[in-house]
Amino acid sequence: MTNLSNRLVSLSLWVDKKDNIIDVGSDHALLPIYLKENNLCNKVIATDINQNALDSGIYNIKRSNLDIESYLSNGLKDIDTTDYNTVIIAGMGTKTIKEILSYKEKLKTIDKLILQSNKDLFELREFMDKKGYYLKEEQNIFDKGIWYSAYLYIKSDKKNTEEEIKYGLLNNKDFINHLISKYEELLSKIPPKNKAYKELKSKVDYLKVIISK
Repeated sequence: MTNLSNRLVSLSLWVDKKDNIIDVGSDHALLPIYLKENNLCNKVIATDINQNALDSGIYNIKRSNLDIESYLSNGLKDIDTTDYNTVIIAGMGTKTIKEILSYKEKLKTIDKLILQSNKDLFELREFMDKKGYYLKEEQNIFDKGIWYSAYLYIKSDKKNTEEEIKYGLLNNKDFINHLISKYEELLSKIPPKNKAYKELKSKVDYLKVIISK
């Protein structure tokens, strides 16, 4: 059986047996293999922009003796998404995720997006809101010394609140404490009269209210 990092296991919790999944940037194809080994989805394909990474994934797929197709593609650009309802993008920055999801026609059948990034999270949440996806659930995972935020987005007319877009769902107190410490460290390096100081102080105050509840 495939051993996954906590970061990748967290993504599998949002997968349903009926899902047909495109795993973008699959690298060694460990997540698709794990999903099929455990019968967690109906269908999954592995894609990557890098041929060497894809070859590694193909090698692992063959060793697993599972029915998983693989494709060399720049994100979703060269993938026919017609028969798929779910896209997983993990281990990438927000800028790359936004570029991958910029092809509107590729998202017509995609009702679920499972995304994971560790930076520029407000920018990602704002982008997804404009794309017509609702942030239903959030997980914050500490893996190998780094905090990762994983988001489950559902295509919906429902809208997240301004606070949810700005801060996320904030359901992990350890992660909130991490943010407070990170922001307070930044505050110590900014002059109090600076506009950035006031904005960051406002964030810290808000997070401290949340953590106290």
